[in-house]
Amino acid sequence: MDIIFEQALFPLFCFVLSFFIIFFTTTRPRSSRKVVPSPPGPPRLPIIGNIHLVGRNPHHSFADLSKTYGPIMSLKFGSLNTVVVTSPEAAREVLRTYDQILSSRTPTNSIRSINHDKVSVVWLPPSSSRWRYN
Repeated sequence: MDIIFEQALFPLFCFVLSFFIIFFTTTRPRSSRKVVPSPPGPPRLPIIGNIHLVGRNPHHSFADLSKTYGPIMSLKFGSLNTVVVTSPEAAREVLRTYDQILSSRTPTNSIRSINHDKVSVVWLPPSSSRWRYN
């Protein structure tokens, strides 16, 4: 009798535990630092974000979403926050304003561990005099 009772409680316990984990990870603020507001975008699902809105032709999906949310919109693909710019005028403005930020690459931990980020031109910031020299 105890084995049957324990077998019935285990799935119930797993369900309640998963509910609490999902509830507390989605409703609790991530950090106390000041958060910069992101552009408008469609509502997100808890784990996959907005991946379900991008179909076989992403350019068509983004064009349809831009009719609703404007030429600059914020999407979340899994844990990656993404800003999508769909109009040429907005893209020109973004690339003019944020060219230094968008042109730099962040070296990975494996590149940093062998100090390759100090000697390779690929990982140098574009504002560096060494990058301009090469």
